[in-house]
Amino acid sequence: MVPSALDLLRPKPFRGDVVAAGVVVLTTLVGVVAVRFDQAWSAGAHLAYALVAWAFVTALAVLAPMEGDEPRAYQSVLYVSSIALFVAVVVRVGQLVGSDGVLSSAGTTTWVMAAFAAYAFAFAVQRNSAACTLIGALTGGVAVLAAVQWIWDPSGVATARWVLLALTVVYAFAAIGQRDRRLRHGVALIDAAGLAVLAIAASFAASALFFDAPEPITGVAWGWELLIVAAGFGLIAYSSVDRQPGPAYLGVLNLVAFTVITSVGVSAGGATLLGWPIALALAAGVLLVIGLRPTTPAPPPPDADAPEAPPLPLR
Repeated sequence: MVPSALDLLRPKPFRGDVVAAGVVVLTTLVGVVAVRFDQAWSAGAHLAYALVAWAFVTALAVLAPMEGDEPRAYQSVLYVSSIALFVAVVVRVGQLVGSDGVLSSAGTTTWVMAAFAAYAFAFAVQRNSAACTLIGALTGGVAVLAAVQWIWDPSGVATARWVLLALTVVYAFAAIGQRDRRLRHGVALIDAAGLAVLAIAASFAASALFFDAPEPITGVAWGWELLIVAAGFGLIAYSSVDRQPGPAYLGVLNLVAFTVITSVGVSAGGATLLGWPIALALAAGVLLVIGLRPTTPAPPPPDADAPEAPPLPLR
């Protein structure tokens, strides 16, 4: 029997890793050609090869057979590569219709990022891909930020920080709803919440590092500092409880940003233990005292004196 075109495009599970490696190389090739020949070729030529590559990779991703409730690693690579190529296609379509670029204006950024989020969430729902959940959450958050800028046109970064705070709350509540049913998706949403807080921290840390900000303890509202340090500790605790490494890395980054915000820029004469140093010392002391306090030994189990079970007979 002659195999059909769909059968030829359907990756065999035992060769999935090789197929995924080839797709990564192909996606990299599209990116290299897009950058190197950006000015030499027309937008239509760029759209043609990007569209072919996207259709090919998406067919592989959709036709790859699911062997369980969760996609295998090679399938996640196919999904993410399809999203990356979809970005290349949308960029070239925008150029053909007269847009200056994906991020040329708040309105363009809003609909482009919303399209990316919808595309990623389609894989997250249909293929149970946690990686696509994270991509969808992040691009959806960028779409919300751009929409606020597009509709209300606020000045400065204060409004963006409040929007990021709202997104953090939404991601956290969504993660709680997914934790018992689909843990991997809950972890992805927790990662998105951690990245949202990290973006808030980065906006303050950049000022402290590069723009000669005033003394950090008075230059940043303590509520923002509390949010960042609490998020850092919470992400590390979540990682320890559910044994997921990603939130721990983000927690450490948030704590590093907290250290920069509250310490960089303080002159030698103005350095003081008042404020966060004393608060952190007290918190550490209380936790260590509780954890190391003496306890009475636990009673022996009821079956401590029971004889050992006889060995199983050989068969």
